[in-house]
Amino acid sequence: MKTAVTYRLCPRCFRAVPEASAEVYCPNDGVKLLTACPACGAPITSPYSHFCVRCGCDFTSSVPKGGEADQN
Repeated sequence: MKTAVTYRLCPRCFRAVPEASAEVYCPNDGVKLLTACPACGAPITSPYSHFCVRCGCDFTSSVPKGGEADQN
C-alpha cells in the first residue's frame, strides 16, 4: 500500500517541507509550521496548499497579526 506524503506548511509564506523533516519553524519568517488544518485536523497533502481540501479553511487565518502561529 502506498503511503501518502504529508507536509508541514508555513501559513504566512507557504513554504512547505515534508512532515518527516525536523523543521518546526519557517526559516523565512519564524512562524510555526502547520502540520494539519487548524480547523478540522486534515493532513496537508500538497506542498502547494493555501486552503484545506476537506473543510476549505484558509491557512493564513491561523497566523495572528504580527505574531507566531498558535496552531500545530
